[in-house]
Amino acid sequence: MKKLLGILVLGLLFFSNANAMPKWIGKAIKVCRANQDIDLSMVWIGEEKIDFSLKKGDYVTLNRRTNKDQKWYVASNNYFPAKNSSWAKLEVRGRYEKVRIKDFLIDCKKIKYLKVKYKSYTANSFNEIFNNKYSSKPVKLSGELYLPKKKGKFPVVYLQHGTANPKSLINFFQKVIDEMHKENIAVFVGDSYTNREKKLQGWRLGLASRTLDGLNVLNALSKHKNIDPNKIGITGYSYGGMVAFFTAYPKLLDLVTDGKQFAAYMPVYPGCDVIFKDMKLVNKPMLMLHAELDNYAPTIDCINYVKQLQENGNPVELKIYKGAHHGFITVKETKVFSDVGSFRYCKPGYVDDEGYWVYNDKEWKNMSELETVNAVYKECGRPGVRVGGTVEQQQQAVEDTVNFFKKHLK
Repeated sequence: MKKLLGILVLGLLFFSNANAMPKWIGKAIKVCRANQDIDLSMVWIGEEKIDFSLKKGDYVTLNRRTNKDQKWYVASNNYFPAKNSSWAKLEVRGRYEKVRIKDFLIDCKKIKYLKVKYKSYTANSFNEIFNNKYSSKPVKLSGELYLPKKKGKFPVVYLQHGTANPKSLINFFQKVIDEMHKENIAVFVGDSYTNREKKLQGWRLGLASRTLDGLNVLNALSKHKNIDPNKIGITGYSYGGMVAFFTAYPKLLDLVTDGKQFAAYMPVYPGCDVIFKDMKLVNKPMLMLHAELDNYAPTIDCINYVKQLQENGNPVELKIYKGAHHGFITVKETKVFSDVGSFRYCKPGYVDDEGYWVYNDKEWKNMSELETVNAVYKECGRPGVRVGGTVEQQQQAVEDTVNFFKKHLK
């Protein structure tokens, strides 16, 4: 049952990180840049190999191992030791076999950010939020605020991860940070996992909790001395993309933020099969980016959702990346995950006025989200999803992100 639940919830959350960052990969202390394309292999004890590549211009962080005097590089969904140890080593493949780490990683600079703390809860359903009655104790979360070098108050863009750990998105995040800073816009990277117990990380953390986290980030940033409270934007990826439009519902804002709103919203390949029944969002600009060939979070659901929102007077636009698959912000060869389930054969639904799901033509009352997902998957869930992205798609996503928020936050 545990395995089944893991598979089907991963289907709901839309993007699993196949090579998730281990817990012992600690705090990032430096960020470096690759000066060439290069093919690498991580060799573990027992000679197990994981092949991957870096592209010229990719960012890699140097992380200090928790409670150990070891340092590891983190590159998107992969990681490798700064020095060889007895149980892990790095190999360079192809024509660059004799190249050393210091030859292809350059411009290493100390990472500077402010830690911003915010209180949230782990809500089992939207019903708990609607009734201000949570079954969990408060959780103290924190994220990283990257400010431009100048002094003063800045607009800020909040980046919300999906199922994967935010550490695995360092390459894309760093590119966004650098480009935003050129426009004097700060960047905040949210983290719904680090301070939660392990059983509430990854696929185990539901949409209601993630949305609640997003609203509490808005509360925290609105009070920060370096942030303009009227110029806070939000973007998110996959499950985080759902957070980026669920936080636009007035009912939730009235309950959690005393009516404070994000100034602009940009969901990226979100799942649009579960939405709120009420089609009226806050009157703020929203741009949704989606992948034409997404079989994880089907594009047709978002096409229909955006059309309904527009018909109800919401300023929402949709841009579809032709030929793209789910996860296109991460550069890697597209791959089918045969053990990860999706709900693309189910009939889309909504969250009703009580905070419970109506999905696959059925009402799922008085159940937690995970219980609902488990029951629904038995009816219509199917395994097998494809994810991946190209350099061009990632570059386009960075450009679209910067242009959208530059237009609406400055």
